[in-house]
Amino acid sequence: MVYHYWSKSLNIHFGYYRWGDNPFRLEAMLARMNGFVAAQLGLPASQTTLVLDVGCGYGATIRQFLSEYPNASFAGISNNRGQIDTANDWLSKQNLTGRAAFRVADFAATPFSDASFDAAFALESACFADSSPREGDAKQKMLAEVARVLRPDGRFVVVDGFRRQNGPLPYPIAYLYRKCTHAWGMDGLPEIEFFTKTLVNQGFEEVKTVDISWNLAPSLLHIPWCCLKLLAAYFIKKEMDALHYAKALLLTLLLSPFKRYFGYYAVTCRKSSVRLGN
Repeated sequence: MVYHYWSKSLNIHFGYYRWGDNPFRLEAMLARMNGFVAAQLGLPASQTTLVLDVGCGYGATIRQFLSEYPNASFAGISNNRGQIDTANDWLSKQNLTGRAAFRVADFAATPFSDASFDAAFALESACFADSSPREGDAKQKMLAEVARVLRPDGRFVVVDGFRRQNGPLPYPIAYLYRKCTHAWGMDGLPEIEFFTKTLVNQGFEEVKTVDISWNLAPSLLHIPWCCLKLLAAYFIKKEMDALHYAKALLLTLLLSPFKRYFGYYAVTCRKSSVRLGN
């Protein structure tokens, strides 16, 4: 488990910077990103609600929400058994198994019944959903599954990296992009317009996108220091995964200046209360 070199709290995503924040405090920005997601969800502080984390990692976002929203319950899914075991172990030690649960599951085939959740979010995880062979795929299977398990009027929030357009990328950007997505183990980033159109086709309304690329930028500056720690772990402690993680982070940093082709967005929407076709 090498992700703790990025975040001791195992928030395996980038941070959210607000004007006036300290850009050197990465953990604070990571927690701020979790808070930003909660704000987009509009989680009620005083009402009982059930929330799904689609791609929960080690459960760090849910851990934060458990303390901030005492009336909410949570479920998290990941296809990584090690992440799920770590998350459930923490729940057991904190005696919080009655309020949250983590399960191994595929994004496109979850074990939950129809209309099970009041809200759902995907924080830097939609990009890992399966794609069709077409580059720029909108992650349709994942969105269809979220639509199935959400109750009518349930809110869905996606915060992730996206392609701004679906045309061919110029060289060497295309080369860097292929190397980066391969290093992260993803088929490719969804194209923002295709993604939002697919949300509408799956029965979501009030689809809104906000470009928060510049809010992300300060946390990207922590990548070089993290990579130095990862390289030390690789050469000194023989942690073999550390080198792979460092490569993925560095490729992400190399792609980040190409704002014309890539952006980081918050996408919010609400599941329609009317069945498709009615």
